[in-house]
Amino acid sequence: MTGIRFLTRQGCPLCDEALAEVRPIAAEAGVPIDIIDIDLDLALLEIYNERVPVIEWPDGSVIAEGIIAPQAVESALQNR
Repeated sequence: MTGIRFLTRQGCPLCDEALAEVRPIAAEAGVPIDIIDIDLDLALLEIYNERVPVIEWPDGSVIAEGIIAPQAVESALQNR
């Protein structure tokens, strides 16, 4: 199964909370998570600055962003 990208940044409590919720869901589904700090890439910072956390497929299709609903992520991982 394809992994997911988790776009985050330092000092983002919403990101930390979402990652803590998503990690066990992804692990149970056997889906690897690529954690990406947008502050380390100016192009990503420009796109995602006000949107993090963002969870997406490698093709850029967004699974969830902002306030992450764990059920939505679980459903997306099961249906992919």
